[in-house]
Amino acid sequence: MDLIALLHEHGLKATPPRVALLRCLFSLSSPTSAEGIYELLKDEGMDLSTLYRNLNALTKASLVLKEVGPSKENLYSLCQEGERHLLVCLRCGKKMPLEGCPYEEANEGIYEKTGFVVLEHKTEIYGVCPKCAHGEKPHRHN
Repeated sequence: MDLIALLHEHGLKATPPRVALLRCLFSLSSPTSAEGIYELLKDEGMDLSTLYRNLNALTKASLVLKEVGPSKENLYSLCQEGERHLLVCLRCGKKMPLEGCPYEEANEGIYEKTGFVVLEHKTEIYGVCPKCAHGEKPHRHN
């Protein structure tokens, strides 16, 4: 993938730290903390402030997904086209994209009640995957 062209398509300058960060994220198989990414990039001269500044810029440009992990730390990964909702297993950590948007109707209701137009949202739904559930029944939340 042409990382320089990808950055330009998203209105960003192709600086060496951004290219290195994207290259690193492409090589990772799962969302990783900033500290984990830093460990992989520090030998390339990346310092923490540069890393956080570029993670924020890439997140704002919708190239990087920032999510909160099970232990409440921020995790970063490349945005996948159409991946807006994730199912996250609290036991094994497996993450599965949820096709479609279960909140379209809710977004319309928000607009009808308040006039607020929902432009974007990201959701992680925490639970237990089929492999870990072993026949557990779903719990209802009120």
